[in-house]
Amino acid sequence: MKKIRLIAKILPLLVLLLTACDKFLDVNTDETLKGDATMQELLPTAQFYTAEASFQQAYVACQYAQQLGSALGANGIDTYAETDNTLGWSNFYLYALPQLNAIIEKGQEEATPAYVGIAKVLTAYNLGIATASWENVPYTEADQQNFSPAYDTQEQVYATIFRLLDEAVTELAGNTGAKPGQDDLIYQGDLGKWTRLAHSLRARYVWHGSLRNPAQAAQSVLASLEKGMTGNEDDFQLQYNSKNLSPWYSKVAVPNTTGNLSVTFTNTIVDMFNGTAQGVADPRLSKVIGLKNNQTVYSGVIPGSGSGSTVDLNNKAWHSNINSPLVMMTYSELKGIEAEARMALHGGTGTSAEGYAAYQAMLAANMEKVGVEAADMEKFLKDPKINVGAAKLTAEQIIREKFKSMLLIGDIWTDIRKYDYLDFPMPVGVNPDLDGQRIQRMKYPDSEITRNSKTVLANQKDPEVPMWLIGK
Repeated sequence: MKKIRLIAKILPLLVLLLTACDKFLDVNTDETLKGDATMQELLPTAQFYTAEASFQQAYVACQYAQQLGSALGANGIDTYAETDNTLGWSNFYLYALPQLNAIIEKGQEEATPAYVGIAKVLTAYNLGIATASWENVPYTEADQQNFSPAYDTQEQVYATIFRLLDEAVTELAGNTGAKPGQDDLIYQGDLGKWTRLAHSLRARYVWHGSLRNPAQAAQSVLASLEKGMTGNEDDFQLQYNSKNLSPWYSKVAVPNTTGNLSVTFTNTIVDMFNGTAQGVADPRLSKVIGLKNNQTVYSGVIPGSGSGSTVDLNNKAWHSNINSPLVMMTYSELKGIEAEARMALHGGTGTSAEGYAAYQAMLAANMEKVGVEAADMEKFLKDPKINVGAAKLTAEQIIREKFKSMLLIGDIWTDIRKYDYLDFPMPVGVNPDLDGQRIQRMKYPDSEITRNSKTVLANQKDPEVPMWLIGK
């Protein structure tokens, strides 16, 4: 790992996102970096790089999870080809983490617990992305002047995540020192929303490991949910606009519309929306899935083939238009977690009235978020194929609806791995090195292997080996 100093790029708050560069500067030599940045300068920069890390992880993870597939032809990532997500690693370890650590250090020195709490929430979130991608990752020895940091085990990383979130809640309850305002690009200084996010992330990451002890995890999740997000207005997302461009728009939708194809939606996800898989068309279809020119029938790309698609991830869809936010966690996801947890406590067969209400709220919240009309929403929710009743609700149905509601949120890959990829078809030309198994992890970046080869080799596992969190 590169030698990292606690330094930050000074970015004017109102034009911060205009600096979303594709090149990543050497933090040891870049003269635009300085060591005396204020917390008001550090925070928006750290939030920007957190969103960039989220996008890079989702770009890969959503292909492995079969929301996205390559539009370039065969031999893409969607064949379960091993990839290292170098840009995601760089955004976290070279950019976000050093600045978050600097905020924590400055915040403690200047007695500004609000900034410390926000930085700890963001650090926990980034660690969750990292460990869900690579399993064992550096943290305890990261962001030090150390070319060869040891890696924390995944078990240690999750313990750190929970500690950071607990500490964050305490810090955010403090009432001293400076408070963020417009320098907070996510919640504009609303510490109540940051506190609810901390509890919500705790629920997400506890539920990651639910297969190890479902009942215990469910109880812990429900305790966190009582203090978590209360509606779509609490969603964890970075809002972009026509000057500060969302990466799904600038890096995918725009190139797709100019013929520089990258990824599009798979038949796995499109068939869930268009009625093929469930026998009822989802009113979100036209909101979140774009059609190619002159096409009228929605059909996704066959994973691994690069063919069969009439749809496009273009600038007309909700997630990838010029004003789209980069979504990292939603109230809808939280209701899905609640539905799963209550089903686990119900014995795994059917659910309670509260669990069924959470399942319905998951769908309603996401449909409202992407702009579905109230009448269309009501019709869909009352369809007997969706409105199956508490006694007949299954875990698979919850996950399939969660799969749709978490479109382009990379954490959905964790759910898909936990549920053995459901019954999703194997990609065409699937990676033969997997011996017929599903991919479970990204590989460590080549740059990390070069700098820290002994540690990487000690932690790298074959791509089909399940992570510790799966508990199998």
